[in-house]
Amino acid sequence: MRCVGTVVRGIRTPIIKENDDLATIVTKSLIDAQESEGFKFHDKDIVAITEAVVGISEGNYVTVDDIALDVQNKFPSKN
Repeated sequence: MRCVGTVVRGIRTPIIKENDDLATIVTKSLIDAQESEGFKFHDKDIVAITEAVVGISEGNYVTVDDIALDVQNKFPSKN
């Protein structure tokens, strides 16, 4: 009988930038974490990657300045 339920780990990666090879970065980060922290991956384990990280690596994001300009254009009277 299982005594432990779901275990969640936050895995540290380098800062992700546009055009980075996300698969390589994630794989290396997972292997490094496994080795340094002494846990093992098993069949049926699930690895989730945030949408934000995927978007950044694909160049599919906006900056705060982009949002500010959009708001300014939609509300030119500043009201």
